[in-house]
Amino acid sequence: MQVVLLAAGMGLRLGHLTRALPKAMIRLNGIPLIDYTLPRLLASKRVEEVLVVGGFEFDNLKAHVNERYSMFGDRLRLVENRHFTRGNLFTMEAALPYLTESFLICNVDHIFSEETWAFILQEREACNIFCDFLRPLAADEMKVLLNADKCLVTMSKTLEHYDAGYVGLTYIPQTKIDLYRDALQEAARVYGEKAVVETILPLLAEQGEAIGVIPFDKNLWHEVDTREDLVKAETQLKFQVPSFKFKSRIR
Repeated sequence: MQVVLLAAGMGLRLGHLTRALPKAMIRLNGIPLIDYTLPRLLASKRVEEVLVVGGFEFDNLKAHVNERYSMFGDRLRLVENRHFTRGNLFTMEAALPYLTESFLICNVDHIFSEETWAFILQEREACNIFCDFLRPLAADEMKVLLNADKCLVTMSKTLEHYDAGYVGLTYIPQTKIDLYRDALQEAARVYGEKAVVETILPLLAEQGEAIGVIPFDKNLWHEVDTREDLVKAETQLKFQVPSFKFKSRIR
């Protein structure tokens, strides 16, 4: 399995904290956000390669990854999205040329425990998204509408009627890579510079692709999107971050 870690965002809602830092480098209890996720992925035997796609202040992120994770060599690839001011669909587009295996899409500002990552990183046979069904959703959260077969119909932050909340994790099997790539290009054509990764999945559903939903309610997780989120996570977070000492070369 490959994992695409979306880390190109400017983190505008974090105010002055991201004035000269990419969102991935914001510190949570003294630890950069990316260091809560990247060690978990690289420690998993199920993950063949992690693609970290940066954008805003890319050199800052690159320097950190090279210094801390260089021992992982060809299991870690840094990709730059030079169009990071556009929708995050173009961050995903930057990773597409390197995808050859089943892949998981995740966000650098979502933090999961080691046990939760073990659940997330299971191999699956179909396209799937991960969703909460019980958690109350804020106005700016991604909402998901399902059909009678519990498959995706559409998803948007503005849905008035919905069944679940998207957790920010999408799994695409190897057999669907070309289909996903075509839908991404269609989303870019239809939505232009405002296109986001989540617009790809409803297009696939419209084409008859069954996008399954994996319930996520039993798993503890944090999203750091605002200053309030950061404070909340700092008071509640109990996850430990592995440390690494060996070095070799990253591509």
